[in-house]
Amino acid sequence: KTKSIEQSARPNITMISLGDGIKPPGGFYSKQVYFTVVDSLPDDRSQKQKAGSNGCNEGDGTNSMVWPSGRILAEAVSSSFGVTLLKRYIQRNTQVRCLELGSGSGVCGIALAKALGYSCKSTSKNTANVLLTDLGDPAVDLLKENIRRIKHFSPVLPSCVEISAQSLKWGDSLQSERSQSDEKFHLILGSDLLYNTRDSYDPLIRSIKDHLIPSEGVVLLAVRWRKPDLEREFFRMAESSGLKFELWKEFTRSEHFEKRSPCQLSWKEYGNPESDLSNRFFHETMVSVRKTMKSLGSITEEDMDGMDDEEYKVSEEIQVQIYVGGYD
Repeated sequence: KTKSIEQSARPNITMISLGDGIKPPGGFYSKQVYFTVVDSLPDDRSQKQKAGSNGCNEGDGTNSMVWPSGRILAEAVSSSFGVTLLKRYIQRNTQVRCLELGSGSGVCGIALAKALGYSCKSTSKNTANVLLTDLGDPAVDLLKENIRRIKHFSPVLPSCVEISAQSLKWGDSLQSERSQSDEKFHLILGSDLLYNTRDSYDPLIRSIKDHLIPSEGVVLLAVRWRKPDLEREFFRMAESSGLKFELWKEFTRSEHFEKRSPCQLSWKEYGNPESDLSNRFFHETMVSVRKTMKSLGSITEEDMDGMDDEEYKVSEEIQVQIYVGGYD
């Protein structure tokens, strides 16, 4: 269940907070670091967004929205434990390559680039490349606009980090400029990628497998559960293809996230009526609806539409988990 778009209209400019792994300049460590993204192009390019630069108008329009799972993943990759993970890759590789699937407005990929910049700026030779992808020219135009904003309206990214955008249809491959093989990446991330239908799961899995470095590649997948019976099928399909997903332990143990996204159920348990742990989670987890507390399992679409913005945010984040995936 999700709150209707009409009930959750957002401003044109959205502020995204980064995690505690990135320290602001000047040593003011208690100060929060932010960046902003837009959800549409300037008016003089609005016609181009509708039709695409070559008439392409693929995608379902969800790319312009900043979803709660995207905010959570953006904070997590730039948190202290997220930066620790990135530093391990930077120390082992002279160039760290990262790919975001279904980038939307680019909040997760931009946060990743910021975190990589903070992690690698102290080295003289190590670099990182972040590629944001989504479907069709209008979506890519929006990503490029937000990349431009980051480079001009925020503290400049260190020269050790490159960030770019490209169209990618799940199931297709990105060709390496260095060889005839598919481009491979150390880190692949995505948020809210399972909302659609089962038909999208096979091409999504193929895109992950085609582009993940087998020996050390890692997938970070933020999931906002909506239809657990359907979404668990993605993980079953991934596992049967050789990809294994488990909860990101550092995320579940983080004091910053343990109240916002407290669920520690495995993907096999979440929303499974045969799981006592899942049934207990949905019965005992309480959310506010019009200032009245209700169990998560009893929330209806009418309840979602009746929530104020803060109630909606809390309800969404409670249903977000982050999984780490890789070759079994």
